[in-house]
Amino acid sequence: MKETRKSSAGRSGAAGMQISLARLIPLVLAGLVVLAVLPVIVTGYIISSNTASRLLADRAELIVDGLENKIKSQLDPVSQQLLYARRSFLEGIIDATDADQLRTFALGLLGATPQVAGVAVIGDDLNMRRWERNTFGEVFGPSDSPPQASAALSAAKNGRTAYWARPFVSPLVNDTILNYRVALEQDGEVMAVLAAAVTSQALSRYVAEISEQFDATAFVLLGRDRIVTYPDRQLTGTDALTSDLPLLTDTENAVIAGMWQDMRPLNRTGELKRTQGHWSPVDGVNYTYFYRELAGYGPEPLTIGVAIPSADTRRERWASTVAAGLGVALMLVAALAAWLLGRRMTRPTAEFNTALNALAALDFDAVSLPGLQRSRILEWSRMATGLVNSANALSAFQTYLPRSLVRRLFSTSRGAVQSQERELTVMFVDLEGFTAYSSGHKAAEVADHLNDLFGVIGPILEESGGVIDKYTGDGLLCFWGAPDPQPDHAARACRAAADIARATRRRGHGADFPRLRIGLHSGPVVVGNIGFPGRINYTLVGDTVNVAERTEAALRGVEPEQTCVIAVTDAVLEAGGNADGALEICGSLTQTPVPAKLCRPAG
Repeated sequence: MKETRKSSAGRSGAAGMQISLARLIPLVLAGLVVLAVLPVIVTGYIISSNTASRLLADRAELIVDGLENKIKSQLDPVSQQLLYARRSFLEGIIDATDADQLRTFALGLLGATPQVAGVAVIGDDLNMRRWERNTFGEVFGPSDSPPQASAALSAAKNGRTAYWARPFVSPLVNDTILNYRVALEQDGEVMAVLAAAVTSQALSRYVAEISEQFDATAFVLLGRDRIVTYPDRQLTGTDALTSDLPLLTDTENAVIAGMWQDMRPLNRTGELKRTQGHWSPVDGVNYTYFYRELAGYGPEPLTIGVAIPSADTRRERWASTVAAGLGVALMLVAALAAWLLGRRMTRPTAEFNTALNALAALDFDAVSLPGLQRSRILEWSRMATGLVNSANALSAFQTYLPRSLVRRLFSTSRGAVQSQERELTVMFVDLEGFTAYSSGHKAAEVADHLNDLFGVIGPILEESGGVIDKYTGDGLLCFWGAPDPQPDHAARACRAAADIARATRRRGHGADFPRLRIGLHSGPVVVGNIGFPGRINYTLVGDTVNVAERTEAALRGVEPEQTCVIAVTDAVLEAGGNADGALEICGSLTQTPVPAKLCRPAG
């Protein structure tokens, strides 16, 4: 018994963990789409994000590289020419005191280096001779014309023989000047200083070209706070008078002025090799600054770089995110489509399940699948047709077997109807004088009367839970208490007998139709499968069956005026058969095999 309960509990637990196919298939299909696509999206996002970051970093590096190369191409040839002049002077090729040689060299330097705006020689007496590109001839005058002359000679005598001096604003050309200076020595003594001035004009043009090409703002600074050039820079009169480079904070260009204000680190840019970067909000617009230091062209390194509106870089920085977002959206659409497809594919399983439940409940009329029978999917059509045909066959089959037995076979294992000893109540029903009646009537008329009578008796027996074991021509054998246990089997049998008596009395079958005899007895019987493997009958055998039959036969001739007579044994009454008073006890029968009582329906 304990093992049975344990097995039942195990089945209940397993059933609780089950999931319907209509839910499982859509979830599996949608899950497969997600599992297949999501790794691709993640991998693609990582690769494209890294690629976009790398491209952005490379683009910034290239812009700054171009700016660096332009500066070097403008300034390096100038320093090389002046260093050559210094060597020539040291080797005696050029005589600093020879005016013609100096003039020839100066004009040659102007011709070889178009970026040089002028060449000057500052003598030991602070007198200066200079040659300018846009003027003819030589300009000779005191050295205080440009105030830097005295500083240049002093630096040369203090050992600075070749260097780029600090850029300044020239009032003569109203432009920023980058000048390279070399000391002309003889016998270890500084005789003069040779200087070449390079304006920022050509550099400014290149900065403007870069800015226009990349929709950005390129710039060249001295250190971090002084402006050398940027696009469309206009020198003011104040700049020319001070000769010093203007500060970032003094410029009207907000992008340049706000470069070092509210600096924020870059977090979606690939690793920069030689360039630094940050972004800053300027007047409500975010700008990304890329820059590097370029040493050797003044007392402080030049800071060269470009400022790009973040809206422009955002396209590259967020392209991978947008692509990943679209991928996720498409994945969700595909998963939803797979889920809907799975629901549509498994919808017939719900119809099949409903039909199977109706079949198990022996509701064969509810087993109808016209839509699936006409389905274009071959398997569904065949399954639906087979299920409907099975229902039709079982519907016909149940007319030959007790309904309770068919339900038992459907809901339990095969062993549940194996032969076993049970305490049952058995009823025999027979028509008295049927042989004489049938000989005087046509067969069709006799059959109609029998079918009409059994049409009344049969439903009463089945509604009471009785099992009609067999028809005996003009009678039948019925029992209660199997295949399903019925503790009140005797009471059920007595109520059924009373109902049959009332129903047949009200109905009537003509004056000459045989009357009905009913015999009831309770006791042990062997009930279950009886027969050989090829033909088995669910029936019962035992002395209790014989006693019930003889009890019914003992009613022959008793109360001939009654259309239905009933006899129940004392065993039926002892089993509580008349506990609810369904029968009225009319007396004792003396010719029954066991003590029995003559009964009528109560009321």
